Amino acid sequence: METLPRLFDFSRWEGKQPTLRESVIAFAQRHPFRSAVVQELVLDNDFYRRPLRPEDLDFIKFGKPVRRNTYRRLPFFAAQRELFSVNDLETAVWSSDMATQGFTAFDEFYSTENAELGSLIRPFLEDFSFGFLSDRAYSANPVDILNGLRDEIQVEGRCWGGLATMMRERGYEKEGLKFALIQMRSLLPGRRVSLARAAASGYFDWLEPSDRPEFSPDMPGDAVLDRVAANCGADRTAHSYWQYYLSTSLAQSNLLNALARRPDRALDLVGAAYIAMASWLGFSCFFGQLAGSYGLADMKGLFDLSDAALVEIEIRMERVLAQAKARFGQAGLARIARGMSAARALSDCVRDNLTDQLAWLSSAEEHQRLAQLISERIERECPGIDRETFVEPREMCSTTHVHSDHRLVVVESGDMVFWGNLGMEVRLKPGEMIFIPEGRLHGSSIESDECTYHQPIIPDEWIATLSNWAAPATAK
Repeated sequence: METLPRLFDFSRWEGKQPTLRESVIAFAQRHPFRSAVVQELVLDNDFYRRPLRPEDLDFIKFGKPVRRNTYRRLPFFAAQRELFSVNDLETAVWSSDMATQGFTAFDEFYSTENAELGSLIRPFLEDFSFGFLSDRAYSANPVDILNGLRDEIQVEGRCWGGLATMMRERGYEKEGLKFALIQMRSLLPGRRVSLARAAASGYFDWLEPSDRPEFSPDMPGDAVLDRVAANCGADRTAHSYWQYYLSTSLAQSNLLNALARRPDRALDLVGAAYIAMASWLGFSCFFGQLAGSYGLADMKGLFDLSDAALVEIEIRMERVLAQAKARFGQAGLARIARGMSAARALSDCVRDNLTDQLAWLSSAEEHQRLAQLISERIERECPGIDRETFVEPREMCSTTHVHSDHRLVVVESGDMVFWGNLGMEVRLKPGEMIFIPEGRLHGSSIESDECTYHQPIIPDEWIATLSNWAAPATAK
């Protein structure tokens, strides 16, 4: 059997990072990708806006690739947002008012300059942010591949089921479902496009039609998803909820796109796509348990991760592996296993990130209390800590982002509002504060003429003593 290279290898960019970094910054500074303003918390029919927060790139050197223990940090987040913007340039989106508004915004978004810059930086960003997905060992044995898929389905079901339980216990069912819909439903069309492009390019021609990868429209059903999304006010299109996408949600779409653009990765795409399908089945478990909050009867019975669904996807994979072995031999199985391994490594991150984000969103008051405890410890032990002070004017908007460390946000004067979910508002007045753990997606804006606030960075060892804040991770 041939020795397979890494799917993503950042070492090939050695010595080229400074030049590529300049191009990454140049792309983010293009007009359609400028930072958001307050009015763009949700993009209202603005089909050609993708706010990237270009100022974040001043802190990212792109010298060392992302690792499994650093994916929560700003470099991975910024890379995935920019990658998604680059990939978006290959899908036509048509505004409903182009007859009156013309093609100005359309042409600016799909400009030659954007396309050329995007093509230049895309492989660099993929290798930078996805290289660690190749660190996971894999076996080309069909039994091991099938067991890997089976394990993934079970883990996904337990994770989503645990999240549903946590959301009910915290009284966060509707808001939790809304956030999950944004991650899954809003990004689903792009994932389907990747598989459709691959199919049209002959990637799956060797497979029986019934075994080709797809995101089933039946579980959960597209029509029911649309109905629930409308009921909870999260049914806009064209990435209106751009600010609420987690880095790992974007990464799942970007990974499929990266594999679907390269014929030499066609078999890897099959393995990765079946893992993505397992994730979709897992979401149906969460959706089924919580959709009753929107008046849909017996959703749990309809959308639980049923034995029939488990058996069906396993049987399909068995047939896929048999066809691959007959057509390509052991070398073909190895490529399917390589793609599946990379997708499983990413899925581990997806589950951790989503669980911790929902735990933080559903316990904002607890994190305000923890902020007080941390602040008291700072005054006792480190009164001279670097507080990184900011002074911002009214309506100053901080496009959603993450930090690469644990921070407090302490308001000294003025009024600030925080958000991390659609419709979420945590207001802070002078003397009030909140604890933002590493990697938690959030944004803020100023509601007074001016606001002065501080962001002391909290050591990791301090956080380890705050057992309460980490407790929600049991839902993983």
